Amino acid sequence: MTLTDGSHTAEEDIKRTSDFLRGDLSTELANDEASVSGSSEHLLKFHGVYSQDNRDVRRERSLAGESLEYIFMVRVAIPGGKLSTDQWLALDQIAGDVADGTIRLTTRQAVQFHGVLKQGLRPMAFELDAHLMTSFGACGDVVRNTVMCPSLIANASDHRMLDMADQIAKTFKPTTNAHWEIFVNGDKSASREFAEEHEFYGSTYLPRKFKIAIAHPHENCVDVLAQDLGLIPAVHETLGEGFNVVVAGGLGRSYAQPDTFARLADPLTFVTYDELNDVIRAVLATYRDLGDRTNRRRARMKYVAADMGFSAFREAIEERYGRPLREALPVTFDDADDHLGWSQANDGSWQLGIRVGAGRVSDVTDGHGLRCALREIAQRFDVVFLITAQQDLVITQIAEGDRVTIDALLGAHGVRALDELGSVERSALACPALPTCSQALGEAERKLPDLVSLVQTELDSNGLTKRRLQLRMTGCPNGCARPAVAEVGVVGRTKNSYDLYLGGGPRGDRLASLYQEKVKLDDIPGVLRPLLERWKNEGLADESFGDFFVRAVDQ
Repeated sequence: MTLTDGSHTAEEDIKRTSDFLRGDLSTELANDEASVSGSSEHLLKFHGVYSQDNRDVRRERSLAGESLEYIFMVRVAIPGGKLSTDQWLALDQIAGDVADGTIRLTTRQAVQFHGVLKQGLRPMAFELDAHLMTSFGACGDVVRNTVMCPSLIANASDHRMLDMADQIAKTFKPTTNAHWEIFVNGDKSASREFAEEHEFYGSTYLPRKFKIAIAHPHENCVDVLAQDLGLIPAVHETLGEGFNVVVAGGLGRSYAQPDTFARLADPLTFVTYDELNDVIRAVLATYRDLGDRTNRRRARMKYVAADMGFSAFREAIEERYGRPLREALPVTFDDADDHLGWSQANDGSWQLGIRVGAGRVSDVTDGHGLRCALREIAQRFDVVFLITAQQDLVITQIAEGDRVTIDALLGAHGVRALDELGSVERSALACPALPTCSQALGEAERKLPDLVSLVQTELDSNGLTKRRLQLRMTGCPNGCARPAVAEVGVVGRTKNSYDLYLGGGPRGDRLASLYQEKVKLDDIPGVLRPLLERWKNEGLADESFGDFFVRAVDQ
């Protein structure tokens, strides 16, 4: 959409006149059209719904004079990625009833359903609500799903930490009843009670999305420095337990706008538990007031901090906070944990991390595959599911006596154990990209297995079979699989070429740098080959590829 009056974007006007995210959604969802209008497309995002079409058949349908194959993606917000067995079974049922038969786990610990028709949106929302889940706020210009290291939930040393992601979700969810009225209750809103929207949202909400992550104090599986706001548990020598707060990170860029870029978050302050919500409110209010509402490509909070300078940005937050911000404590991370395989929790129970390729939970054949295996586990065992920020799944609260049975069940469904995974496959991430994402310039999820195999072959041929290599692939520079902080980031540039970024790392504390532009997919292993050879011959003991690249190559 373009600017409407030389200042605010059309999206800002849509929000302002939407009656707090209602617009014409009720009317449009009830008609027989397969799609919705442009203004409703934007409002749907606040309700966790993206309007799409099947791009695989777009050209042939256009040539035949047929309308596009309109479909919708629905994203379910799962704070901290935590799901009961009842909730997992509900998601599994939805996948078969109104979606494409798969459950997709995202890098923000949410769940996405693809291929949903418009008439399936309301039944899905009703079913989610019945199991205490919602897609509301999973997209849109609001605080998105809060991600959290699984270890903070499975091995919480402080009971307050267990529900931290849920508490943030409840505190910063918009107060409007629009989602309930339109998607769940189905009643017309003429007699509704008005609830005043949060002051940090107002009638036009935030300039764009806002992401929060809670990291483990020692490892950074959630890429906390890539977030608008990150929380890292810490202990102050006089104030006790609390959080280091980092702000103004973000990874998305735009090829069409050269002044867009990835940025890592800066330390803001240390806060106690009691101070946390007020600091988050102050950050949100600063972003609400100072974020760019004239250009959505530069509307993220990272650009406010970069344009003002971080010192001035911090002062603006402090002004809205109403009292001085203390200094943050020092933070260092070890390599990120992928949480895969068997491990014992602090309470004596067991947990099993299962690799889910590109986050796609599906079956190989009818009645056989990962989706069936997880359904059976949810039906038979009293466990808890945790989605990870690596698009994987950790099953927790497993009794000692159930370990052998669960291993056998997974094996019978062809789910590979940890020792069967290749070193590249183990941590590779990809966004969905084609054929559903409207932003995709090239393939990602569908081509990830091919690329993983090619890169693994290069490692094997160099005698590096057991060395980890972090590979992340996206179909565009929006960066949903976080390639900008990966050791090897592969970013779609055109339908047939990718930009190659190198030198991020397993700690998530360094941006990768652009190494080569417009590389064909099959040529990527050849570009990496001499670097992998140097890594083998010149790398220090236990030095990661990203650390080696920065030390010896990118000087």
